[in-house]
Amino acid sequence: MEATLFLADSAQASPDGKLHALGIGWTHTSSPMTAPSAIAFILHVPWDETNRRIRWTLDLLDADGNAVVVQTGPESFSGMHIENEIEVGRPPGTKPGADINVPFAVNITPMPLAPDRTYVWVLKVGEREWRAPFATRPMQQNGRG
Repeated sequence: MEATLFLADSAQASPDGKLHALGIGWTHTSSPMTAPSAIAFILHVPWDETNRRIRWTLDLLDADGNAVVVQTGPESFSGMHIENEIEVGRPPGTKPGADINVPFAVNITPMPLAPDRTYVWVLKVGEREWRAPFATRPMQQNGRG
């Protein structure tokens, strides 16, 4: 199993198996409130791993490998964790040995992340993992004295 993982401004997986994205490949974002963003990825499922359940997880971690916790309500907090289980079938006529590409797009609302820090989205499938690191910019001084 392989995966292609990247950050974008927005993304969408279409029913016909295509991945559409805008603003692909950024590595820095504003702070302390980030802009809307997306984590987009394509799972490249080998022919012999189709027709079975595949579980994937996606987590946002800080530079120390700890889960990033954000406020989700007036008195509630949660880590940025997404998981899903899929089963990929073989389209008619797929030749043995061919990979089946499965696109995913996860759009994220603005998050209050600390300025001048590094973060990483980690995609895991079984024992394999892929990383998409990014950093928040330092807070800008307003220049008033």
